[in-house]
Amino acid sequence: MTTGLSAAGSRSDDADATNLALVRAAEPGTTVVIGASRESGAAVVAAVDDDGNCGPLLRYAAAEARRRSVPLRVVHVWGARGDARPGVRGCPRMSDADRLLSAVLYDHLPAEVAAEAEREILHDDDPVRALVALSAGASLLVVAARGRCGDTAESVGRTARGLLGTTHCPLAVVIPAAPTPSVPAPRGAAPHPVPARRDRDHSLEER
Repeated sequence: MTTGLSAAGSRSDDADATNLALVRAAEPGTTVVIGASRESGAAVVAAVDDDGNCGPLLRYAAAEARRRSVPLRVVHVWGARGDARPGVRGCPRMSDADRLLSAVLYDHLPAEVAAEAEREILHDDDPVRALVALSAGASLLVVAARGRCGDTAESVGRTARGLLGTTHCPLAVVIPAAPTPSVPAPRGAAPHPVPARRDRDHSLEER
């Protein structure tokens, strides 16, 4: 369950440092909201990537969209050369980005919520630039604090850090939950059978 912290959004160096400190100090599994609430009727925008953070990020964004009675828009920033960032497998082709959006929606949200969500692919090699521009038409922008397999010594990744104090709407930064330690099975125990997964193809319609 996520909880919200808030700080007044500002573009001064002092405010940016304060916002960064808030995100770094936040407990795992919580969400830090930077900026005053903006009930504009515009969509809640969730920026997703293939990095393992989609579940909590989408659930938080969907709950906020429902609370505000506004659409949920799920976006992915796709670069022409794919994504070579550490810990992110990326989408070499735009069709892969289409499938990523469908997969994360139907994997982490109820089917009716996933079907109603707006989807958008932003073609830009700079995720921060693309998301700042998109935030001008949003009531809230939701991002993960960092990728799953990035530099774990830094709790705030490059994209989240670049968005602090630069968005045109409030920014919600979802802090990844602490990893659950694996418990070894008792010696001699038979492994649990893994049920076969039924693949689903929820491809986007041509716009």
